Amino acid sequence: MDNWIKCSDRLPNLKDDSVLAYADGTSPHAGRHAWPKGGMDMVHIQDYFGDVTAGLDDEGNQLYTKMYLGNGVTHWQPLPAPPAE
Repeated sequence: MDNWIKCSDRLPNLKDDSVLAYADGTSPHAGRHAWPKGGMDMVHIQDYFGDVTAGLDDEGNQLYTKMYLGNGVTHWQPLPAPPAE
């Protein structure tokens, strides 16, 4: 299965579901908690691709980010269908 979708092309629809995510280790947005190069994991869509709090700006306004950016996730793909039996 090679259905990887670049995050820069399209993000998954926000819903209570999971996808397989991949980090290539080169994301300019990756923070100190970035995944290693070639890291793959199943992630919850709303947690990784929805807005999460990033603290407050200098004027006290809430800031938001997306978790996939800080973890260096560059690609994602839907999970395969479960076995029929």
